[in-house]
Amino acid sequence: MTKKSMDKIDAGLEQTISSLSREFSTLTILLHQAIAQKAGLTGTDHKYVDLLMQHGPMTAGKLSALSGLTTGAVTGLIDRLEKSNLVTRERDPQDRRKVLVVLNQEVAFQKIGPAFQAMQSSLEKFYQKFEQEELLAVKKYLEAVNAFTKEQIALLNGKS
Repeated sequence: MTKKSMDKIDAGLEQTISSLSREFSTLTILLHQAIAQKAGLTGTDHKYVDLLMQHGPMTAGKLSALSGLTTGAVTGLIDRLEKSNLVTRERDPQDRRKVLVVLNQEVAFQKIGPAFQAMQSSLEKFYQKFEQEELLAVKKYLEAVNAFTKEQIALLNGKS
């Protein structure tokens, strides 16, 4: 988007989008907290399980880098998740000196899956309310806002 096209954005629209984005962010946290509580987890631990679901087995160092947590905090996190049988520590088959944090997907799906399964059918009905072009605009927005958010996280964590 060029500077010229940015000048055309109505200030009221920009403010409304900012307010709605803030509300969406808060509601997302509250939703995941409710899902986590149903699974017997904290909201943050639930999202770290999601990082393992998205990225697969990883070292504690990589989990620290992805999450922004200190290595000490990651050790505590792994201990809690291991106690809940959600993860195991396993030797890296490529480099036996490294230890990988491996998600126990079966347990994760048993604990977290039911809430998402119920929501999935509702989401399918929800998406049907929109035209294809509208969903493509939402997709474009979410891709851009995700990239922006990753940049902001890196800046806040002192990485650029």
